Amino acid sequence: MDLLDAIRTTVLTLTARIRALETNERAEIAGGLEVVAFASLPAPGDAGRLRFVSNGRKIGEGGGGGTGVPAYDDGVAWRRTSDDTTVAA
Repeated sequence: MDLLDAIRTTVLTLTARIRALETNERAEIAGGLEVVAFASLPAPGDAGRLRFVSNGRKIGEGGGGGTGVPAYDDGVAWRRTSDDTTVAA
């Protein structure tokens, strides 16, 4: 791959990322994940999606006191990435 091909590839990659952000311009991004509150999570069913649930509870946190967790959609429920339990706020 020569320099021109490398530049083209980089431009195409950045263009795709910009378009993805533009389609969801109000989303906050944390480490590349869309940040949403538990109540705003989309319905599960599209396995493989990732979100950062801003008020999701970590192990040991009480109800209403979640400080946020990364979560994934397994097709049936949103689950914490840390231990695969269902996300709760």
